[in-house]
Amino acid sequence: MNTSASGALAVELHPHSPTRWIATYYPMVVTPAGRWADVTWTLHQRLMPVIPHPPEPARWLDLRSPDPGHPGYAGHRAWSEALAAGYTAALATYHAETAEEPLSPHAAQQLRAGTVVVPAGQLSEWVLDDLEEETSDVHG
Repeated sequence: MNTSASGALAVELHPHSPTRWIATYYPMVVTPAGRWADVTWTLHQRLMPVIPHPPEPARWLDLRSPDPGHPGYAGHRAWSEALAAGYTAALATYHAETAEEPLSPHAAQQLRAGTVVVPAGQLSEWVLDDLEEETSDVHG
């Protein structure tokens, strides 16, 4: 599963209260079965302005632009400015959290020093030993 870097974000619009709606922004991921919203990673939430006729059911949008005039916002013109501002904030969060900066030599050395490698054949034994220690601490 690869996170989409195309700038596409999934947005769920749903009621927040009897008079307000909220937009929740998620990254899109590419899988062998197609593109999906990664609902385990909330990038941003934005309370939508009160409008006279909000949408009836909850809706999902696939947004790809910070421009409120983009066709992705066509069905929600009353909220296009707020949705576009939310898109910009969510995309900034996405880029900040996925930026991969190279580790400094000191940080790389600390990472290697703190890494424990367990051979695959001993993994279950290692986990069971760890669990036994935890349960003996609780009972002891």
